[in-house]
This record gives sequence, structure tokens and C-alpha cells, in this order.
Amino acid sequence: MTRKLDLSACWNEVMHLFRANRELLLSVAGVFILLPGLAFAMFSPPPVSAPDATLETIYQGMQQFYTDNIFWIILIGLANGFASVVMLVLILDRGQPSVGEAMRRGLSILLPYYAMGILSGVMVFFGSLAFVLPGIYIFIKLLVAGPAMVAERNYKITAALRRSWALTKGNSGRVLVFVLVVAVTAFFVYLTSVTVIGLVIRLGVGGDMAETLTTLVDAVLSMFLSVLMVCVYAALYRQLAGPAAEDVAETFS
Repeated sequence: MTRKLDLSACWNEVMHLFRANRELLLSVAGVFILLPGLAFAMFSPPPVSAPDATLETIYQGMQQFYTDNIFWIILIGLANGFASVVMLVLILDRGQPSVGEAMRRGLSILLPYYAMGILSGVMVFFGSLAFVLPGIYIFIKLLVAGPAMVAERNYKITAALRRSWALTKGNSGRVLVFVLVVAVTAFFVYLTSVTVIGLVIRLGVGGDMAETLTTLVDAVLSMFLSVLMVCVYAALYRQLAGPAAEDVAETFS
């Protein structure tokens, strides 16, 4: 029987997951999201275009920036992905592992998790070529594949994708609305906070110190946003799968 997603209950679940695991989640995110992002922003800042620069000049500058730093961008992406896996283990593993145990398990499932992410991305990309909407639909249908793989300990890529497709059956619209509302609201709060705090910092402190503090604030808020979205995906999975989700894992072996 298909479970109807309760948006209010899902948001309560997000808050519960964050409050119950915040110390562990923030410690993981601090090491694998905050520090790499902060180091990259400090040592490889994006180019600053002249006020009268054309769009073509700006585009060429950004293209050169990403070309020059592609290795570090990929490395940071891998670190962020590892952090997401570890946080999902901390949230969804009924054995309540320590950070060290979660990291060891995260390492053991990293390759199938990344492969599943790449396959999902390819499917969404090709779906998007057909007037965008099919890509959005596929993205929503595969949204909880990662949490399903972690929670149900089934590391077959196709099994996790099928499980996510089944869980979101009859709830695609609700999932889309929930993710959109949370993501847009969170991004607005992030953008507003960075802007306001940045202005306050620049009014109180000048020179390079202001830029350093603003970069730090940006990195910290980005980290919180990443943790929030992991909690959102985990909460969606728990709400859609129900309390006995792990018991059905063998069905998709």
C-alpha cells in the first residue's frame, strides 16, 4: 500500500533528525564540507570582473577559473559526497554508530553510492533534454535512492534506484513541493544572511579581514545548508518507507 506523504510530519522529522544528531552531523560536515570549501575559497578565489566587463569576458574568466581548478573542485565534490554518505549512516543506521564506525561503513559503500549518483545524474540529464519536465520527474523519483541504499544495506545500484522509484509512487508531486519549498526557503535565508552579515562585517572591519570573515560566514552557512538537505532526504525516506523499512530490504536483493 502506498503511503501518502504528510508534508508537516516530514518537516517535523527533518527537525527531529537534525536535533537528535546535530553534534555528530556537524562534526562530519565541519571536516569534509566546511574545511575543504573554506580552504578552496581562501586559496583559489573566483576571478573578480571589472565593472565594465562584457558577458563574454566574464564567461571566459569563469571558464578559465574552473579549468585551472578542476582537480580541486572534483576532490572537494568527492569529500562532500563522502560526508553525505557518513551523515546518512549516522541518521539511518539503527545500530547508532559512532562517527568512526560511520566513516568506515561509508568508505565500504562509497563506490556503489557514487556510481548510483552518476547513473542518476545521467538519467536526469537525458530526461531534461526532453523539455525539462521528464528530467525533473526522474530526479524526484530517484531522490531517496541514497538513503534507501544506506538504510536497507542493499548496495546493488539498480535495487536502490528501483526502491526509490517504488517509494515515491503516488507521492511525486508532494515530494517535489516539499523539496522546492525547503530548498528555496533555505537558499533565501542563506543568501539573505550572507548579504546582511557581510554588510555588517564590512561596516565594522575593513580590508582583507572583512573578506576573510565574510568568506568564513559563507562557508559555515553553506555547511548548515548541506546538513539540512541530507536531513531532508533522510526524512523523506523514513516518511515514505515507514518504520519497518529495513525489513523489506531482502525484497530488492
